Amino acid sequence: MYSQARGFAIETDADFKKIADSSANEVERLKKYLEEGENIRIWYSDAPYSRCGFYSLCALLRKYENEVHTVKLPEYSIRTDSIVTHKNWGEVTAAEFAVFLSGERILSKEEIRMYAIWWSELVEDNSPLRAMVNGRLVGVQEEFYDFSIWKRLSEEPIKEARLIGDILGNYQLSVSDWWYAARIEHFIRQGKIKVTEDSEDAYARMICLA
Repeated sequence: MYSQARGFAIETDADFKKIADSSANEVERLKKYLEEGENIRIWYSDAPYSRCGFYSLCALLRKYENEVHTVKLPEYSIRTDSIVTHKNWGEVTAAEFAVFLSGERILSKEEIRMYAIWWSELVEDNSPLRAMVNGRLVGVQEEFYDFSIWKRLSEEPIKEARLIGDILGNYQLSVSDWWYAARIEHFIRQGKIKVTEDSEDAYARMICLA
């Protein structure tokens, strides 16, 4: 799924290790900046993956005295003649980022400590999935988002890519397409979803309710 969604081949454990190593190297680079006394700026949103990253980063920052600036993605922004809603930073073009700097603020040590504690609680909970519920990031079971699949899928065959696109368009929960693809694969193995026309590209196959 990871390979198909991104258009490049991942065939072995070594391929995944390269990706993990790249991320680990970025963390080490950040630590180096912190040790050199550099201030940092964090861009985050209410998307679950972004909140996870923000909280885990606060757990790291708790050990440092550097000044930490944050820019939280607002729910919407007002343009000349319209209102634009936002779900995650992936929807914002690079040229638009500077517009949001007016919302920049310095994170206090107390806030960093609070978010770090919340992260430790999430780690201890160790749920298979995390979601924003009533403004709070919580651990949930992996079927939490499955309702969106069942509401959009029927006995009429539909291309999997089209189904996932419908879900993403109608339930803007900042959940990636690959998560829904993985859940669909799970239900196919359970016999709850039927493949009516198969394809090497999972996104291109036709599926319906079993």
